[in-house]
Amino acid sequence: MADKFNLADAEALFKNADAQKIAAKRPELEQLANSADGKKVRELLGGDNIEKAARSGDISSIATAIQTALKTEEGARLANQLRELMK
Repeated sequence: MADKFNLADAEALFKNADAQKIAAKRPELEQLANSADGKKVRELLGGDNIEKAARSGDISSIATAIQTALKTEEGARLANQLRELMK
């Protein structure tokens, strides 16, 4: 993992067509995140725990948390809503 933030790489990432599509859908994504299902999934992911795992590069913990959340009714509904939104 790189020790320094590379501004050129970050700029390239945000110029990517997929990133632009996500940015254009921000209001809808925020609405999903604030929905009952979105709140439940955030609760299942453990907020601070997932952030700590991300900061430390603990991909295994992140993957396990996401897999667990997606196995719930709320997670499955949220995933389907995201899939439809991003078509």
